[in-house]
Amino acid sequence: MMPRPDRYVSRADFGWGRSPAAAANPKLGLVIHYDGSNQNLAAKDHSACISYWKNTRAFHTGPARGWVDIGYSWGVCPHSYVFEGRGLYKTQAAQPGGNTTYYSVTLMCGPTDTITDVQINAVRQLRAWLMETAGVAGTVKGHRDFVSTSCPGDALYRMVRDGVFSKPATWGGTSSSWEELMLGLKKGDRGEAVEALQELIRLAGHGAALGPAGVDGVYGNGTAEGLRLCRADVGSRALPGYGDQVTGHAFAQLIAAVAKHQATKVSGSSTGGVPRHLEVESLTAKRLTVG
Repeated sequence: MMPRPDRYVSRADFGWGRSPAAAANPKLGLVIHYDGSNQNLAAKDHSACISYWKNTRAFHTGPARGWVDIGYSWGVCPHSYVFEGRGLYKTQAAQPGGNTTYYSVTLMCGPTDTITDVQINAVRQLRAWLMETAGVAGTVKGHRDFVSTSCPGDALYRMVRDGVFSKPATWGGTSSSWEELMLGLKKGDRGEAVEALQELIRLAGHGAALGPAGVDGVYGNGTAEGLRLCRADVGSRALPGYGDQVTGHAFAQLIAAVAKHQATKVSGSSTGGVPRHLEVESLTAKRLTVG
């Protein structure tokens, strides 16, 4: 099962307990929100973000709104923390017409506030986690797609329309050059980057899936099946199609599968606590280029 976003702050961390909101099972995607006024949180200590989230909940549940809980599913601050609001499987009070079918996330910023790169990546992690954990579609919309409103602001809505939040996330705070080259590979691609992907699949114990051609630099059905099997090894649901493209999530699980298999070969038994990123020496000798 995919881990939560790197910096996840749960309701329990705030001492809030389970949300009293009505049950729901949103499946259609994620909706982006903002605050109507600038907060300048990017220039402040992270403690200001914590206070903002507490104050937002107090406002939403107070006399001005009278809601049963904070309106959003999650919030993401400029320092890359993902704050749990109502959380999974709950109706929201965020976007009329989509409160039971989409999840919501506010970026805790105003019209001209700075939107940080780590904040964007945290939203990408949240999206990937929802897709894997709750079977949510990868669609990303803005609040204004549901009702007439300025939310989520022109800057954020431009990002929604340009697919910024739908790009692969970086996990663990690190990214290697060969990882960056593999991200986005898909069926039909060719080249040395595909060869490196196939080598990782082999190192994870699924070289047989590649077929007689083995490591040939062609991303075909065998490579896709090998990647899917690698993901299954580390707890992914590994549904059909889960090996057709190297997303950030798929890459992280592939590396974990390699580590798990190599550790098993050394110790003779399966081990837990597999690191997400692994130095694979056989890959560093390759000059990885996308053909």
